[in-house]
Parts: sequence; C-alpha cells; structure tokens
Amino acid sequence: MTRPAFLIAFFATIVRYYDYALFGLSASILSNNFLPKEACDHQLLLFFAIFSVAVIVRPLGSIIFGYISDKYGRVISVKISVFLATISTILIGFIPNFDTIGVLSTVILTFCRMAFLISLAGEIDVIKIYVVEKVGKFHRNYANGIVSFCTQVGALLAASMYHFSSECEQIKYLWRVNFIIGGIFGLLIIIMRNYFQESQEFINHQGNPSTKVPKFSDLASIIKNVLSKFIVSLLISGSIGGIYHFLIIFWGVFTAKIALITNPNSSQIMNIVSITIYALMSLFSGFLADKIPPKKQIITSLLLSLLVVITVQIFLYNTIFLIYFPLILIGLAPLYTVPLQVAIQSIFTTNIKGRMYSLSHSLGGMVISSTTPFFCMLLWQYFNSLYLILGFILLLLLILLISVIFLYNNILGSSFSINQALTK
Repeated sequence: MTRPAFLIAFFATIVRYYDYALFGLSASILSNNFLPKEACDHQLLLFFAIFSVAVIVRPLGSIIFGYISDKYGRVISVKISVFLATISTILIGFIPNFDTIGVLSTVILTFCRMAFLISLAGEIDVIKIYVVEKVGKFHRNYANGIVSFCTQVGALLAASMYHFSSECEQIKYLWRVNFIIGGIFGLLIIIMRNYFQESQEFINHQGNPSTKVPKFSDLASIIKNVLSKFIVSLLISGSIGGIYHFLIIFWGVFTAKIALITNPNSSQIMNIVSITIYALMSLFSGFLADKIPPKKQIITSLLLSLLVVITVQIFLYNTIFLIYFPLILIGLAPLYTVPLQVAIQSIFTTNIKGRMYSLSHSLGGMVISSTTPFFCMLLWQYFNSLYLILGFILLLLLILLISVIFLYNNILGSSFSINQALTK
C-alpha cells in the first residue's frame, strides 16, 4: 500500500470517529441546548431516543455507498461520503439552541445526525474493507487493528475536547468549536482525496467478467442468497457496537448524572482512559491475531469478559467494582472485535462485500448498537435496577458468543467448539 493512501485512510478514520464519538459524549450538553428543559434523566432519555431513531437512515447509506464501492470502487465511495460527513458536522456547530428557535433546533440536529450516519457507512465501513484488501491476507488483522486504533484516537480526541469544554463552562459556545474543528479536519481530507489509490483486489475483480456486480435493485436476492452469513454478520456487528456504546457512551454519563456513583469530571477522565486502553489493545490484538488462530483469541476474550460481568453482578454494591470494571472489559474487547471484523468481511465475495458488510453493520447498529443507551435508560426509568442494566451487557456478550460459535461451525467451515478453541 502506498504511503500517502495508507496515511490518508487512517487520518480519515480518526476524523470520522472524532465526529461520531463527539456527538455521543456531548449528550448532556446537546440535550441541554436542543431539547425542552426537563429533569436531567428525562432529558437524557429523550436525547438517547433521538440518538437511536436517527440511526434508521444508516442502512440507506450502506445500500447507496455499498453499491458505489462494489460497482465503481472503494475510493469513489469514500470521496463522496467524506463531503457529506464534513458538511453535516460543521452545521451542528451553528444550530441555534432550543431557547432561540424552539423545536426546530431539535429537528435540525436530528437531520444533521441522520446525514452524518448516512455518510458513515460509505466512509468508515468502506475504509475498513479498503485497508484489509490493500495489505493482503498475511497482515490483515494487524491492518484492521491499526484502523481500530485510529478510531479510538479519534474518539480520544473527542473525549479530550469535550472534557476541556466542560472544564471551561463559562465559555458557552466552546462546545460548538469542537464540532467545527471536526468539519475543518474533514475539509483537509477532501483536499487530499486524490492520494487514494484503488485496492488491487477490487481492480482484479473489476476486470474479471465472471464476478459481475449485481444490480442496485438486486439487493433482496443478494441477501436471500447469503442470508445466514448476513444475519451472523448483523448480530456480531450489532453486539460489538452495543458493548462499545454501553462502556464508552452510556456508562460514564449514567454513573455521573443519574446513579451519582462518580462525579462528571471523574467520568470524563475514565472515558479518556478507557478509549486509550481500547486503542492500544487494538494494535496488540491485530498483531496477535496474525500470529495465533483468531478463533482461540476471540473465544478466550469473550469468556473472560463474561466472567468479569458476572463478578461485578455478585459484588454489585462495591463502588470500586462499578467504577473500574469497564476498564477491564474495554481492554478485553479489541481481542475479539478486531479479528471478528476481518472474519465477517471474508465471508462475502468482493462483488457484494461493500453492501453486505456495511448493511449488516448498519442494521446491527440500528437494532442493537445505537439503541443500547436508550434501552439501558428505560430499564433504569422503570426498574431502577443496576442488576438489569448490567444484565443487558451480559446479554450482548452471550449473543456475540453464540454468533461466533455459529460463524466458525457453520460458515467458515471449521469443526469448532469452545473446548477446541481453548486447547488449539
């Protein structure tokens, strides 16, 4: 892979995850500026509802940009989506607040979020495919680990900027600057877009008459032909995203604003630490997965994660466990997320990979991932129970474990069980 294309792909990933994470991390500020004045928990519940509803448009982005990436190239898809993401991010920094224009501010915020999520499918999902195709099969897990590292660098920048703006509350508009900075970074990517070069795998596929790209209207028949693969990919992508949203987006805001287990400043610092751990472990995970059987690594880390959540359930009223258990889970998460993302890419052929990988990711995000904070808030509203909230992440881990076993048993063609994975 040429150095400029390599660097720009990673820079684009950093910028886009900065924008993506900033929206979730700024939940309390955005809800206070663009939603009716209510009790904190009701306001956050409404914000997370918008956070969840907005994601319904992401599959549309996957269908459109996935087709573009399969038919015309990964690079074309990225170039178009970068432009859309940049404009929608900048606009958030200029929306008048609820006190000024009322519910119209909520509508504009939701529209900007939807436009951004449409573009996200064409950029982040396609970049993951692009990088893995570029480096070849021997280093694909490590390459994906670098992409995951870059996503967390972006999230870390977002957490740091949010923390700084929260510390300077007297400067009322500072949070807006955070979004405008994201837009400026997007403009830099647009300027450097010509350094992207198409992956050789896509070029070979495009020149092969036997690997014809199905028409845009053939989406239903494509899904029908790969239905089991598609469902497994959806469940894996959605569960991975749900676990991440629980640990990074939801838990910090919940413990500081609702459960009052920590103070806001400590919660923000914990977010920064968690994201840093995830970033560094992504590099280690990718390196390790290219050296040992990935399925052994995946299953072991998932079982350890389950053990951690069960232990926290047992010692629920120990504040130390409640504060620090996310650090352990976030350290284990890349050990299964990085190789799993490569694995579910590999189950789709090149001529449908853009659509199937991105669409399963988007639908998983819509059904499981982005709705996780909202459902957790509902559990708290109606049952006021930490057991049930922690039970939700336990459920996500179990769904992921079952999906992984099915993936290796029935799709990747390996005779597989937990005992075999742990002894190989």
